[in-house]
Amino acid sequence: MTTKNIITGSEVALVIKDKDNADVTYTPQVLSVTLTSEVDRQEFDLINGGVAYRSTVREYELAINGLADWGHTNSVCDALQEAFEDDPDTSLLFTMTIVNDPNTITVTGKVFPKAPVAGGTGAEATEFDVSLVGDVNTALNYASAVTPVPE
Repeated sequence: MTTKNIITGSEVALVIKDKDNADVTYTPQVLSVTLTSEVDRQEFDLINGGVAYRSTVREYELAINGLADWGHTNSVCDALQEAFEDDPDTSLLFTMTIVNDPNTITVTGKVFPKAPVAGGTGAEATEFDVSLVGDVNTALNYASAVTPVPE
C-alpha cells in the first residue's frame, strides 16, 4: 500500500514597488491561496482526416484570501491598492510556496495588481480577498526542493 503525502500549508509573497520605485516583498497572513490556469486550445481538422491542436493563450489567476492589514506598516492591502491606482498595467512578481512533506513546491510568475476586497462580520477578524490575473507574457515556473527538517 502506498502512502500519499499531505499538503499542509501554502504561503505567498508579492513583490511591489514602493513610492521610491524600490522592490518591497510582502507576505500577507494567508488563509487560502489558489493558483488556477486555463489554456485556449484550438482544434484544426487536417486534410488527411486527422486533428491537430494548438494552444494559443495560457492564462492563470492567483486568488488570495488573507487577514486584512489596511493601515499597518508594510501593509499588502495598501500596497496592492496603491499599485493598482498608480500603474495597473505593470505586473508584480509573486512566489507561492506549497509545503508538501518531504518536498516543498515553489511556483513563481507575474500578476497584475488589483485593489483587494475587504470585509468582515461583527467582532470577527477582517479579511481581504483579491484575484490577480496572471501576465500571459510570463510563464509560471515550478520548482521542487526537499523540505528542510528542523533540528
